Amino acid sequence: MGLLDGKVAIITGAGGGLGRTHALLFAQEGARVVVNDLGGTMDGSGGGNAMADQVVAEIIAAGGEAIANHGSVSNEDDAQRMVNDAVAKWGRLDILVNNAGILRDKTLKKLEAHDFDIVLDVHARGTYLCARAAALKMMELGNGGAIISTSSIAGLKGNFGQTNYACAKAGIAGMNRVWAMELKRAGIRCNVIAPMAKT
Repeated sequence: MGLLDGKVAIITGAGGGLGRTHALLFAQEGARVVVNDLGGTMDGSGGGNAMADQVVAEIIAAGGEAIANHGSVSNEDDAQRMVNDAVAKWGRLDILVNNAGILRDKTLKKLEAHDFDIVLDVHARGTYLCARAAALKMMELGNGGAIISTSSIAGLKGNFGQTNYACAKAGIAGMNRVWAMELKRAGIRCNVIAPMAKT
């Protein structure tokens, strides 16, 4: 018997790194998982289905249940589609893990506006869009739920060459403090993790 038996989870950026690890562990604990990944590189370029599909295949091979979603977290329609996919497949949504992210590290002297914007678009806007879509569905279903968002020590304490990333990650922590207050009445918990890892 797993800790997450019967639960349905969406995990963004789950095609590799920490997201993949989250997805495999959630499935091992009994959750049915929507594995979201755009399939791009670490700097946000490119895309493809292989990364998400591979994680789904791993979960199914281990006896779990999962489906792939290849949408972009920073696209409002794609964020809604993740939620729709979960509910259409399994009839519920219990957990959202906001993990998707990219890196475009540059010092302030070299950081151009487009590199600032795209990092905030994926991390901050993506977290907001996915959280809003998931929270609205959780409130509609009336079973409560959990939203777990990924911040970073870079956002909480700073890190050289990461103005864009630190801004986004600090914003994620701030948004979740607000959501924890707003969604408590609906039984939706909001938590932030700030892992230190090399992936």
